[in-house]
Amino acid sequence: MITVEAANVRKTLSNHILTDGFEPVVDLELSHGSWLVDGRDGREYLDLFTMFASIPIGYNHPKLLEHKDELAIAAMNKPTNSDIYTAQLAQFVESFFTITMPDIFKYGFFIEGGALAIENALKASFDWKVRKNFQKNGSAQEMGSKVIHFNNCFHGRTGYTISLTNTSDPRKTVHFPKFDWPRIVNPAVKFPLNDDNLAEVMALEMEALDQIKGAIGEHGNDLAALIIEPIQGEGGDHHFRTEFFQALRQICDENEIMLVYDEVQSGMGITGKWWAWQNHNVAPDLMGFGKKSQVCGFVSTSRLDEV
Repeated sequence: MITVEAANVRKTLSNHILTDGFEPVVDLELSHGSWLVDGRDGREYLDLFTMFASIPIGYNHPKLLEHKDELAIAAMNKPTNSDIYTAQLAQFVESFFTITMPDIFKYGFFIEGGALAIENALKASFDWKVRKNFQKNGSAQEMGSKVIHFNNCFHGRTGYTISLTNTSDPRKTVHFPKFDWPRIVNPAVKFPLNDDNLAEVMALEMEALDQIKGAIGEHGNDLAALIIEPIQGEGGDHHFRTEFFQALRQICDENEIMLVYDEVQSGMGITGKWWAWQNHNVAPDLMGFGKKSQVCGFVSTSRLDEV
């Protein structure tokens, strides 16, 4: 039984946490489909926000309500799934891979939070590259700790990812210690894609590729990963050409760099395919997911097996 009235939610919360969020107080029981109900006055709003793109099928979908007893069991019991296994976990993982994942992905890692999904994809890249260097050079010196990323990217605000994120709101990253990793110009497509705009985009692509090659020349075997959002979200709805992804794939192959796609916001079907990169048919080595998938994590190809 919920005893806090909707009219008192903000006051109650402000006693303990920051309350500078949006005005409506969501009624989780009465909200339905694409309609968000404000518990304070019962007004309905057409929800084009979907909780930062995290509610893919709206509120209280009838098909989900059919399984509410099963969902309640999962909500009431939170085992440490990294070391303790359940039939529910096994069924979910099998279904998730069967339905959403292309066959190229061999391994998965699940966690709560999109930033932590990317964080662990980077950790896998670091581990892979350091071991790769050990194999190749026979050196005891650890190298493989840098990440190439792009202007206007958003990959989260946790430990490693805060060194990558650089969108328009500096409050998200300012005053926190960060790594000085190579940041590359953003060759986003400019619409309409007429001859003039295409020429401009192609010039930016060449500039970006030159910067990447420059970073490789400077940092060499210390580069573990190149990360990109197939469609930049918070950075400004930026799209990239197939030819650019193909060039990134080639560079990563030739220089033993992990190609990482951040599909936390662009994935789970919103582009007409499960994952935005499939529209370009240029596969990554690692892919982070979250938001609409209702669970976060990353998947990997067999390239991890090289070490």
